[in-house]
Amino acid sequence: MNDCVLTIGKFEGVHLGHRALLKEVICRAKDLGLASVVLVFSPHPVKFLRDPEYKPIFTEHERNQLIKNFGIDEIITLNFDSDFAAMTAKKFCEKLDGFNAREIIVGYDYRFGNGRDGSVETLRENSNASVRTVKLISDNDFISSSRIRELLFNNKFDDARQLLGFSFFVTGEVSKGRQLGRVLGFPTLNLYPPEDKYLPQNGVYETRTFIDGDSYTGLTNIGVRPTVSEETKISVETHIPELNADEMYGRQIKVEFLRFIRPERRFDSPEELQLQIQKDLKGFSR
Repeated sequence: MNDCVLTIGKFEGVHLGHRALLKEVICRAKDLGLASVVLVFSPHPVKFLRDPEYKPIFTEHERNQLIKNFGIDEIITLNFDSDFAAMTAKKFCEKLDGFNAREIIVGYDYRFGNGRDGSVETLRENSNASVRTVKLISDNDFISSSRIRELLFNNKFDDARQLLGFSFFVTGEVSKGRQLGRVLGFPTLNLYPPEDKYLPQNGVYETRTFIDGDSYTGLTNIGVRPTVSEETKISVETHIPELNADEMYGRQIKVEFLRFIRPERRFDSPEELQLQIQKDLKGFSR
């Protein structure tokens, strides 16, 4: 590939810390007249190394779209397997040389290689590229994907948004479900996210849904609909009062989470669930 300005990382949340790094890569690339390139990993290293059930905040598609939307020219995905995990820091530097980076920009505390034994100094000593660092956060801030996950788990969506720089979201294609919402009088737009997509706890949320550039406030249920279904597959189902759900099948949508309303639970009857949904719909931030 042609010469470029390069950075490397998991970029799980593409949060404000990550964005400070991406901004520096883009600025340097423009100054030098080069392409801006990001190296990412698949699967997520935590999922491969420690926890097969680990679910990143965003899917690879969502993560890559966020990075591209920020202005990066190219994303290269490195396969994180047993050979890659065993790679020494020096060997990884040799691999990086194959990407023709004129500059490599990383966080000031960047670690890499088997056992995380490589540091920024290792990179400087073993790379053909000039190495620059960015301090991703201020001394008084703490921004990390793990902290964002904790905030989402505890339904602190405003706090998570402060660290992400945007609202947590789920994207996907609207699927035709069992139309149980229609029976209740509340038809829904149904998403079935990949199993490795991080989701907040099962429950009911106030959300903002984007469809073809327009946004709509709605009521979203994450879970298995225990009152009307025996299914175990998790779904994300959004009721938007002013939309005809029948016209949305096959459309790509993005659902942003604004506020936790209540946990998902089994009601004694569909009629009791109907009354609860009517209560849930009151007080929206329209």
